[in-house]
Amino acid sequence: MSQRRLWRGMAVLAALALASTVGAQSDEGVKQVERVIKASGNTVKAIGDTKLQLKKTMDVYNSLFAEDAKDHKKIYKNIQKEMESTNKRRTKIGEEAAKMNAEAETFFKDWTDSAAAIESPDLRKRSEERLQATQASYTEIGTVGQKAADLYGPFMKALQDQITYLASDLNPAGIASLKPDAAKLNERANELIKNIDDTIYTANKNIRPLPPQEGRAWAPGSPGPDTP
Repeated sequence: MSQRRLWRGMAVLAALALASTVGAQSDEGVKQVERVIKASGNTVKAIGDTKLQLKKTMDVYNSLFAEDAKDHKKIYKNIQKEMESTNKRRTKIGEEAAKMNAEAETFFKDWTDSAAAIESPDLRKRSEERLQATQASYTEIGTVGQKAADLYGPFMKALQDQITYLASDLNPAGIASLKPDAAKLNERANELIKNIDDTIYTANKNIRPLPPQEGRAWAPGSPGPDTP
């Protein structure tokens, strides 16, 4: 699954806010909404977990440049371990997003079929309009999420390049020569984290109108819909 497709899938979260007020659903329809809610919550959580892991990776990375850093070799190995964990977390996002997209596909198809079965022209038109509004919300979350996705890959490559740079030059002079690049990398990390927060905030904002459901939770370390 491409990063673009992955983040577009996050937009299904917006559908839940609108779908929560649609009345007279069948039992299966209600269960379908609950499955999408759960899958969406799991995806948001995976994104939040990845952000926390990324911050942990950067904390270990920055400790390499601390004046009181002693065992550079140990820190270097720890950085590699944290990077591996970050990449595993990113893979988890893709896995959860794939499940969510599968549930969303069924969700939208069922809604389309239900709207078409409404005999009242007025109610059918209103249902179709709400469906269109829900699908349009893909743009809002998709755009924000894609910005974060576009930053993720290049950032991890830049981090890997710096780690590779030090592989044969892991000494005080080699580390000192990398400090300007480390400062720029930290700026990129802050930008990436901000974009991840924007994505999570937008998703949570659209989940907010739903009643409490099992599987619904804000991502750890993420801004909820009430965060200024």
